[in-house]
Amino acid sequence: MASYAVLGDMLGWQAPGRKAAGNLLGYIIPAAQFIGVASLLSNLLWALASRNDVSGRARIPPLAVQIASFATYAVMIAATINLVFEQSLGAILGASGIVGLVLGFALRGLVADVFSGIALQIDPSIKPGEWLDFNHRGRNMSGKLVDVTWRTVILADRSRNLILIPNGEFASMMVINRSRPASHSRYDVFIDIGAEHDEARIVPILQNALERSVAEGIVVDKPRPFVRIAAVKEGIASYRLLYYIDMANTAPNKARHTVFSFALHFLKAAGIPVTQMRRMEISRPSAADRIGADRLDARLATLASVRFLSILSSVDLATVASEIGVHRFSGGHRLLTAGEPGDSMFVVSEGSLDVAIDAPEGSGKSKLLAVARLWPGDCLGEMSLFTGAPRSAHITAREPSVVFEVRKSTMAEIFERNPALVQRIAEMIDSRQKLNADALDRSASANNESNQPVSALDSILRFFQLGSGRAAKR
Repeated sequence: MASYAVLGDMLGWQAPGRKAAGNLLGYIIPAAQFIGVASLLSNLLWALASRNDVSGRARIPPLAVQIASFATYAVMIAATINLVFEQSLGAILGASGIVGLVLGFALRGLVADVFSGIALQIDPSIKPGEWLDFNHRGRNMSGKLVDVTWRTVILADRSRNLILIPNGEFASMMVINRSRPASHSRYDVFIDIGAEHDEARIVPILQNALERSVAEGIVVDKPRPFVRIAAVKEGIASYRLLYYIDMANTAPNKARHTVFSFALHFLKAAGIPVTQMRRMEISRPSAADRIGADRLDARLATLASVRFLSILSSVDLATVASEIGVHRFSGGHRLLTAGEPGDSMFVVSEGSLDVAIDAPEGSGKSKLLAVARLWPGDCLGEMSLFTGAPRSAHITAREPSVVFEVRKSTMAEIFERNPALVQRIAEMIDSRQKLNADALDRSASANNESNQPVSALDSILRFFQLGSGRAAKR
């Protein structure tokens, strides 16, 4: 409108009144028209790109929009020079040819980064939000792709640090996309164990460690983790534990730590040494099978990790280890039944056990409800051992398992020698029962407020016939 009002034509550079309007208005108004058209086209490009991204279809790379916007302004500026200021573009380009050649040679790396950035943004195999593994200058790195700019690729590592890599360098790397084709990515760890140990025993122990990692939510259950023998060399068998993790939720280092921790814990509970022992030894073929539950030091290592036994002195713990019963059960075997009498406690050495209770179903019927899973180092039946209470749950071997049985007669002998232990164990039982009570529904707790529970100390004293509580405290 200003062009028509002042210059007499909508196209300012063709208006016959340009000279009459003076040099200032005669040049400013037409030049502003070209710049306005460039701005309009640029905003239209960004609007189309934003709409394309929201619709969920193939995203237009931002770098492509930036280059198109720059080209639009460049064309409009060139048109302004040629049509408004009536200058020859050929002369200008010819004069700047040498300068452009020098700048192009000096900025060849920058130009390569720009075109590499375009290629990376067009590449459908990677997109922002995906986790990538790559090797940058001899260093293995991992990070989530944040963006690809005209100059650099931006990634964020697990420590929330930003990693900036020039586009040209990143385009020449070998990159592993951990988020494609599925969000679950496979990793593995290796554990070396003496080849004298039966692999039919080692593999289930390590598989159990992977299952525990699944139960903790660190490793995904589908695809299922598994164990393979990777190599055997110089009397050492290398076991490979393969598992899958969700890269968006779990860091590879955290998953590796968890798998290693459970594997080492379960191997120690089974009495399998994980240190390389150099020795010259001639033994029967069955000698390796006796390493584990049948060895006193292996029993001690397992029992020392049990909460109710960890307070015992080394002498008392050795007594328990020498007198425990060792039981081997096949998968599916029922160890305990809820409601049956008992006076012993069990400690899991190998395998795992399922814990179930009777859940009312209506019409006087009930069904088994799985409530927990016991792993190596866990104990069960402690209330029966210390107070003579009936078994409170159904216990079934989930897989071939080895358990230790601590009997009442053993603990009675220890209590005779050290009555102060009664008070400490009673406090541990009371503390655990209080935590369990706090977890119950408030309404159920209100209905039982009038029933004062018998203290664990009185129950232990009565069950072991040790006399008064004061005597035990002394």
